Amino acid sequence: MQKRLRRNGPVRRLLAGIVLLLLAAGSAHAGDGATDEIEARYLRAVELMTQGRHEEAAKAFEELIKLEPLHAGAWLELAINHCTMGRTADAERLFREIEVRFMPSPGILEIIENHRRTGCKPWEARSYRNLSLSAGYDDNVNQGASNPILVIGSGEDQEEKPLTDEFLPKPDSFVQGTFGYSRELDRSGAVAFAHVRFRHHRDVSEQNTMGLLLGVDKGFRIGSWNGDATLSTSFLSLGGSLYQRQFQVQGRVIPPLRLPWQTEFTLTGSFGRTQYVTRRNFDANTGELGAQLAYRGKANVVQLAAGGLIEHGRADRLGGDRHGWYGSLQWQYQHNDRFGTEAGLTRQDWNSARVYAPDLIDIARRQSTRQARLALVYRLDARQSAVLEYRHVDNKENITLFQYDSNALQLYWRWNGF
Repeated sequence: MQKRLRRNGPVRRLLAGIVLLLLAAGSAHAGDGATDEIEARYLRAVELMTQGRHEEAAKAFEELIKLEPLHAGAWLELAINHCTMGRTADAERLFREIEVRFMPSPGILEIIENHRRTGCKPWEARSYRNLSLSAGYDDNVNQGASNPILVIGSGEDQEEKPLTDEFLPKPDSFVQGTFGYSRELDRSGAVAFAHVRFRHHRDVSEQNTMGLLLGVDKGFRIGSWNGDATLSTSFLSLGGSLYQRQFQVQGRVIPPLRLPWQTEFTLTGSFGRTQYVTRRNFDANTGELGAQLAYRGKANVVQLAAGGLIEHGRADRLGGDRHGWYGSLQWQYQHNDRFGTEAGLTRQDWNSARVYAPDLIDIARRQSTRQARLALVYRLDARQSAVLEYRHVDNKENITLFQYDSNALQLYWRWNGF
């Protein structure tokens, strides 16, 4: 049972809530006096524990107990957390304190005895895997231009020229797959990860892609601020040849704000270097600063994000440097144990600093990409789901060559496991 408790995140969170209610029966103040802030701290500490960030979780539970000494759930979770880290003496001290202070029910006593009987084993690294396979259809796999006429030049020299078939939309069916693997590096929550994906088209083979992402993620805590930092590198092939390399550093911090309705505010930032193997004058450095507001309820998860973007390219890059912004709204709703819905809207705008190509395309590029997504999710079992997804992309541009829209429908199977 101990092993199952440690490794099943959703079950652990559910059990934590049940434990809190059961232990509260032994204390007149454990549940009744809990404020929104106390419960938010408790849920955050449980989340840290289920993520394998046990040192941070221990500090969070200890701080919570100082604020609310009769929070029974925090006492038990702290004891189990110590046991998970192999700290037998600390866990036993807390187990005895729980038995005396809260007079727990037989079910809770059984949980404590199970930990005593099996022993507090030292920390062991956990691994996670996920896999998805899909098939679908896209009416514009090459992002072909919506307008078949290209306007070049300016003033009296302006001309209209028809685009060749190479630049027009090409519909095609495809198969797609992803595989992800991550492994804990230490008990503080550092994780190494790898992600592989491919997309193969039936006819338009020059748009086939394969990507590899490698990285390390490390959680941290500074005072009452929680966060994590990610260092990653990725490679992308297009049409069978290496097309792009990218290096990126990302950071996320959660300020200790008192927010109502189970919401969480997060600040984000990143810096990346992108290199194009076959088009070196496209190389650029990109920076981002943003914020996210997330609500997590019993059946709903809503995330709202926005931020600013800046990109510095090579001196000979068409259009020069760029700046812009992004925004997104994501929503998940769990109708019942089996069926759920996911929906999202995103927008990203870029504005170039200079004329794109003097005397040929004599305007500065303005790009606005909007995307809508709707997915129906059916859970086959605890680890497997079937998903039907529709995506619409509308890329609005003031340069007709780059303006496009596309619609894609795909059905895929996804699996998550240890």
